[in-house]
Amino acid sequence: MSNERQRHEQEALDALNRGSTEGALKAYLSILRLDPKDRRVRQKVGEIYLKTGKTQDAERHLREVADSFLKEGSHRAAASVLKQLVTIRPDEPELQLDLGECYLQGAYQTDAKGCFDAALRGWTALGKPLLAAKAARRLAEVTPADLTLRLKVGELLEAGGDIAGAGKSYQEVIEEFRRRGRTDEVGRIAEMALKSRPDDVGLLLDTAAAKILQGEHKKALQSLQTAFLAGPKEPRTLDLLARAFEGAGQPDRALKVLLELARVASDRNDLPAEADALRRASALAPDDEDVQARKSRAEDRLGRLERKLTTLAFLEPTTEEVMRIAVRAEVFVRFGLFDRAEIELKAALVSRGDSLPLGAAMAELLVANGRVDEAIGWMERLLPHAGDERAMVLDRMALLRGVDVAGSPEATIEDEELIDDPTAPPLTPTPVAIPAAAASTVFTGPETAETRGDRLSAAGDLAGALMAWREALAEDPLNEGVLTKIAALRSAARSAPPPPAPEPTFGHDDGTFAEVEPDALDETEAPNLDEARALVAVGEADAALALAQGAEGLEARVIESQAHKAKNDVGRALEVLREATNDASENDPAYAEALFELAGLYTATQKHRSALRLLEELRDLAPDYRRVDVEARIRGLQMIAR
Repeated sequence: MSNERQRHEQEALDALNRGSTEGALKAYLSILRLDPKDRRVRQKVGEIYLKTGKTQDAERHLREVADSFLKEGSHRAAASVLKQLVTIRPDEPELQLDLGECYLQGAYQTDAKGCFDAALRGWTALGKPLLAAKAARRLAEVTPADLTLRLKVGELLEAGGDIAGAGKSYQEVIEEFRRRGRTDEVGRIAEMALKSRPDDVGLLLDTAAAKILQGEHKKALQSLQTAFLAGPKEPRTLDLLARAFEGAGQPDRALKVLLELARVASDRNDLPAEADALRRASALAPDDEDVQARKSRAEDRLGRLERKLTTLAFLEPTTEEVMRIAVRAEVFVRFGLFDRAEIELKAALVSRGDSLPLGAAMAELLVANGRVDEAIGWMERLLPHAGDERAMVLDRMALLRGVDVAGSPEATIEDEELIDDPTAPPLTPTPVAIPAAAASTVFTGPETAETRGDRLSAAGDLAGALMAWREALAEDPLNEGVLTKIAALRSAARSAPPPPAPEPTFGHDDGTFAEVEPDALDETEAPNLDEARALVAVGEADAALALAQGAEGLEARVIESQAHKAKNDVGRALEVLREATNDASENDPAYAEALFELAGLYTATQKHRSALRLLEELRDLAPDYRRVDVEARIRGLQMIAR
């Protein structure tokens, strides 16, 4: 067979040299009868058919060759065959899609985009939206910055009846616009997506948020009505509902919503959100003593919660080495590098298991990382060494658990009840589980002094409960759970809590929110940049962004960048500030702040050298600007770079 093949091969070459395509074709077909899987010969057969105008025969052979190359992943070889097929069938989208994939594998992105676009147009013209969506998705992946293509994918999927796929595509576009700070586009696309998913709470809230920013409070209330019925305790729903009522000129309803939002935040132990809701409520009811008192209590709790253990005297570093480790860990935590901070602290605690400052640093790291139970375990290990500052440690532990122990437990308990255990073991990297602080109302098993106190407290005999709990302390002076119960009892005795507010009613009797006063939508004077800064400070990044983007100057760009950062869009924040500082003068009053913020963004994106260079430039340019913070960051960056 080998000799016969060689003979036919020579015949084909001789025929081609004579210009006889028919003779060459006859010889090549003879070879294919001997070996039908010979792709090289089949491709030559297809090319001869194409050259002689027999396109149908050419297509049949070339398709077989192309399919074979594609199956084995030979994209470069397949591309040359597919280009010939495209000349035969320029209106076939599948060929364009396959050719685009081959170009993409060869890193020819521009050629790939042209093929994907041709496939998209072809399937759209044929009325096949689901296939067109496949081409649009590939085109969008090659052009990630063009969100209109990703939006097109959702529209095509929706047109083809794939509602779930369309919803997922719309959500991807919404999240990308949200990351870029384009709240207006978020609302527009959410409103589009609602046509196929009218009860989607997330889409309803995105739509409402955009309407509020546009001043269309009545339309926002229409969206919020459905969202509220689906989740009346959802914080974002309540937040937007309050803003819509306030913008629509209905402060009384806004106040009720904010008080409910504060209650929900309190139930979730979200002290920052509770304090923010009550600050907004107090602005609407400046003469309401109860609201003002609740705000003061919330701010007091938040202030106590935010007071870190590392500020306490007994936890201050006593050696330069411990100070260096603690500062390094704090820098990592500040920029969200929790894993690196934990690795370093654990390594340091292996050889310094009795270091109180490092134990405190570990506790604060765990708090910042949301691992509250582990953090409290570390705090419990610090308690026997706290001395006069024991009350502050206990208070922070209670607040992290969601229990407000107002005042110091030690203030009402004799000194002998608080003698520290001199045999307390040193700190270790393994947190210790601690008992729950809240009193139980279910009593089983043998009754101890503590459970007797719980029973008496539940029955209303507070004096008897206090005596029983003090008896329990005599047996275990370090029983922090009992200390917490006594502190709560003393606090309740000093000031009875205000009666619970009635459940709020936010809408009309028929359950609707849409009716607003005729003058509720009047335009108001645009706030200044101070108001934008205030909005950033209280976490209202979208509102701050809307104000800052409408203003000119470097200060406005700094606030715009801060708002993007608050929305976790560090990339956009960096882009805004980098462009602004490039065009700004060093004499601009906001230049120093811009450099400081830009250095922080570079640090967050791991560009440590750029951040260090900017901070050193800032130190030379404005030596009095936030001197302590600038020096601390420079030291931290220098340590990271070691």
